[in-house]
Amino acid sequence: MLIVNAVSGNIYENAELAKKFQEVKQHGTFRRLLLSRIEMEKSRLRKKTEDGFDIGLALEPGKRLQHGDIILESSETILIEQLPEKTLTVKFKDSDPELFLLVGHIIGNRHRPISINNETISFPILDDSEMELFQRLFHEVIDKIDLTVDEQRFIPHVSMDVHEH
Repeated sequence: MLIVNAVSGNIYENAELAKKFQEVKQHGTFRRLLLSRIEMEKSRLRKKTEDGFDIGLALEPGKRLQHGDIILESSETILIEQLPEKTLTVKFKDSDPELFLLVGHIIGNRHRPISINNETISFPILDDSEMELFQRLFHEVIDKIDLTVDEQRFIPHVSMDVHEH
């Protein structure tokens, strides 16, 4: 088992590292570590890469992995990839600040992290049945919003540090 204490960088933030990774990728000599968003928040974790290589993460407390992080240890190159998850997206039909506040309040009461993009708010759900729950919770404003469920790599808004129940 490989014990990892640090991340070398991120291919989406470091152009030089991205170039080096492309060279390694061409030779097919890297491993992929697929992690859920919740697993990426942990500083201690034992997991196998896609090809079965055993890795133990022992990062400093508070360090969170990000999609695109690279681990360079001895002769190993490991790419961290975040798995997609089910998300519910609320699209607002009108630009109404009171509507934004009400929807944000309802989502916040469920302790969900959110992602804000243009006139939409997205948040993770565990099952399609939660669509019915949120339709009931949004009953007062359901004619002013569109709800859709899809699978995507969910990245919470940077200032949203909440825990899920």
